[in-house]
Amino acid sequence: MAAAKKESSAKRTTKAKTSGSKASASDGGVVNLPKNIALAGGGYCLFAPRYPRRITEPGFADETCISSAVVPGVYFLSFLNGGRKMDTVCAGFEMVDGKAVLKHVAGKITITETRFITQDDRFVSDLELKNGSNEELELHVVMWTTTDPEGEPVSMEADSFRIRRAIGPVGSPQVPTDIHFSNPDSKGARCLQAYFCEGGSDLGNFEETPWFDMGHLQTPRAKRPVEKPSPIIAGSRVYAGLFRAITLKGGGSAAHRFEANVTFKGKGVTYRARRPDVKDENGYKAFWSNVPVFECEDKGMERVVKHRFELLYLLRQQQGAGLYTSAAVCEGNGESHIPTSFSAPAVMRESRWLHDPSYSRGCLKIFFDNLLHNGQVPGRVYMSGTDSSDFYHADWGGGFEALDQMHNDKATKKTVLMAMQRYVKWLGNNRDPEGSGLTDIVNHFESGQEFSRRYTVIDSKADRAVEFTEQFRLKGIDASVFRYRMVKWLYAVAEEIQEKAMANRFQAEVEVILETVRKKMWDEKSGFFMDLDPVTRRKTNVRAAVGFYPLATDIPNQKQVDSMLDLLSSREEFWAKYPVPSIAMSDSTFDGSGRWKGTRKGSPWNGRTWPVVNSHILEGLTYWAERGNKKAAKLAGDLLKRTIKMMSGELDGSFEPNCLEHFHPENGIGSRYRGVDMNLNSFMLDNIFRIGCGFAVRYGEIQDDPIGDAADFKLKGVPLGNKLFNVERKSGKLKVAAQ
Repeated sequence: MAAAKKESSAKRTTKAKTSGSKASASDGGVVNLPKNIALAGGGYCLFAPRYPRRITEPGFADETCISSAVVPGVYFLSFLNGGRKMDTVCAGFEMVDGKAVLKHVAGKITITETRFITQDDRFVSDLELKNGSNEELELHVVMWTTTDPEGEPVSMEADSFRIRRAIGPVGSPQVPTDIHFSNPDSKGARCLQAYFCEGGSDLGNFEETPWFDMGHLQTPRAKRPVEKPSPIIAGSRVYAGLFRAITLKGGGSAAHRFEANVTFKGKGVTYRARRPDVKDENGYKAFWSNVPVFECEDKGMERVVKHRFELLYLLRQQQGAGLYTSAAVCEGNGESHIPTSFSAPAVMRESRWLHDPSYSRGCLKIFFDNLLHNGQVPGRVYMSGTDSSDFYHADWGGGFEALDQMHNDKATKKTVLMAMQRYVKWLGNNRDPEGSGLTDIVNHFESGQEFSRRYTVIDSKADRAVEFTEQFRLKGIDASVFRYRMVKWLYAVAEEIQEKAMANRFQAEVEVILETVRKKMWDEKSGFFMDLDPVTRRKTNVRAAVGFYPLATDIPNQKQVDSMLDLLSSREEFWAKYPVPSIAMSDSTFDGSGRWKGTRKGSPWNGRTWPVVNSHILEGLTYWAERGNKKAAKLAGDLLKRTIKMMSGELDGSFEPNCLEHFHPENGIGSRYRGVDMNLNSFMLDNIFRIGCGFAVRYGEIQDDPIGDAADFKLKGVPLGNKLFNVERKSGKLKVAAQ
């Protein structure tokens, strides 16, 4: 995410990210403008454009996420002086308490816009207009937008207007939106006559609107919906808006608020959030009061930790709308602004460090509350439905166990245990019908690792799949490890809550999976775990980085661990300058630039370094470092440092942390071409605190257990059960004190 970052001041005031673009300030100076702005309020909306084009224009003129739907913009703000459009220039920017404050200049008129999204999904632009001249001015502020001509007509309501639409990607459950546009702070606004028009663009150019052609701001005769023409020409759009007349005396000023309030109403969904506290409309202060405060001598780690908490603030969503039965956290911005099962276990690990465990628990419950009838976990949970063909293999056991270590709750276990048992049964019936103990991957999407020789070695056309439909069968090492970890954890849960018969079934399955993975998927020649072709019953001989995932479990024996560590540290295979590439560097399809068959892909798994893979490998190295393996400890410390370098902004000299999806294994350059800079499918907080800071959370306590050179740090407000602790390492010594 290219959001502005917070300084360590008490007010948490932040400055913008700087870029090469500049604008002339009102005093003739030059200021740096932001590359991007990220705003959210903890509801269902997010303003964080992937490819920002109009980020500094007044209003919400750039790409916006309304739940899982992505719209090109919400509304524009245009300013007229004596009926003529004023061209504004952005001459200043800063972030204050999660709100973007932009200074727009038009001649001697200065407009300060405070832009933010509230907890109840109001897109707000608070304007303060100042007249720097001695002359009285008659200004008009026009709030306008465009929408498609289909669906319910725009409702013109005297001083406001309303747009009702079901929006979202084609073929996915839609988001039933009801957006009310208004100038709510006082009376005096007037609704504009809405029009159907051919042509026009998505730009906020007032000269493209029908009101500009008329030379005046036309109002409707009465409160009524706009009349639809017949027939509707393809490519048409509807222009709708409102305006307010403002008289500014010489040297005078005026303040007004413009907002678009998003609510949700449709089949199976009726939701309007409560109005938030006016002193904390975007929930910023409330959120950060429940976040641990981290300071560290390693400033790279410090930046990454703060950034991960910022992402939780931006990507969180509340419960209540449609299928969203629990508060949860979305995977990222753009099309990823939705809870996904691929990222949910990692998000559970990140959000478990918050004082409030509801987000971490919600990421678990939201999927198992919406289990499909056959027991399958949906790949994504939409507000108004799920898609039965959408599915990901995920590390539910690892995420659930990590959550329980910090927020032990039997009620949560009892709530999800039966649903998880149904999912285990579904995995057995559908992904292991022969009862081998190994788990099938049936298309290259459901592992979240598309475009890899893992699959084309089984089916040469595996990379042509466009849907989550069965195309081949491959016994996946990652899918089998995830299943093992889940069944093993469920066995422990069933034991704890006295479900003996269930525990016995899980225990038997654990033993089968462990023995089968250890014997059938291990390749002695390469010293590595590999996928298995269920037809030939032979290993695929593809060395993908997921073959290191068993390190985080007791599946490999000591000899196998030593062989895997040798392979991991090999500079010819996996130990690149910025490891770990998703496939061995000696592989015939390896390409660190992300090209697959000549085309750069959005999510290539044929050689890029993915933080999600590094997260699992770091966990595995820690597992064996705790058991006395010195090489694992050394590799863990080195891998963490290199991963932090990629994600802390050190390599590009900006020192602004990122959460990009993948990186070049030789130069550490990230996937900025994707436009996604806020992706939470990896878990970094656990690894930073465990490896970088040298403490562990076990058996209901915080233990000093460095596995390498731990940095000095201060971490105030670590949640553990119902208590908070301050953890500090100074001169190598750890101190833990209850708050």
